[in-house]
Amino acid sequence: MMSGGGTVVPETSRQKCLRDTRNAKPGEIVVCAPDEDKYRAQSTSQEDPLSDQALNDGRLTPPDVAGNGIFKGKATATFGKVEKPYLIDLSAIPEAPAGSDADKVAKGEMRAH
Repeated sequence: MMSGGGTVVPETSRQKCLRDTRNAKPGEIVVCAPDEDKYRAQSTSQEDPLSDQALNDGRLTPPDVAGNGIFKGKATATFGKVEKPYLIDLSAIPEAPAGSDADKVAKGEMRAH
């Protein structure tokens, strides 16, 4: 709509509804209602994305990988603890003899099995 001076005035919902009502064809019903978010209630699945209603909607749901791992708990199992850690001096291990399986695996000439 234009008002004096060429300024564009936004059409209100009520004005649009009145225009739609006047332009309705015979037998056509025009329903006018506010379309504002403050009048909308969220569904259970919107309020709680992990609810049964949200998860059992027939669609595949990817795992939630944010947070403490995919399974939402400890990622490893523990079986007690070691009082004194074991130290292995890898420099004390001798080199593999030339031509041995260990030598071939180390050079990538053979797959370890």
